[in-house]
Amino acid sequence: MSEEILRRRIKLADHHQPTGKTRHYFGAAAEEMMPPAELKIVQYPHSPGFYLLYCDPYGVEMTDTFHEAIEKAVAQAEWEFRVREDEWEVISRM
Repeated sequence: MSEEILRRRIKLADHHQPTGKTRHYFGAAAEEMMPPAELKIVQYPHSPGFYLLYCDPYGVEMTDTFHEAIEKAVAQAEWEFRVREDEWEVISRM
C-alpha cells in the first residue's frame, strides 16, 4: 500500500483500560497481545475504509482493524477502551 494518511490519534491514559470485550492475539502460540499505548486511525489513498491501528509505546503498529467508516473506527475504540470521541486528536480532515 502507499503512504498512509493519519486522520486521528490518541495516547491512551490510565482511564482507557481494556473493557475485555475484544482480545487480540499474536504468534503461533496465540499469546494475548499487551494493551496498546496509542491508537491511530489511518486511511490509505485509493483504498476504501479506515484502519484503527493499535500501537506500542514507541508508535509501532501491533495490529489493526478495518472499518468502512471513520465513525465505526471511533466506535470500536470506545467499545474496547472507552475512548470518547472528543478525546481524539484530529490530524487531518477528509
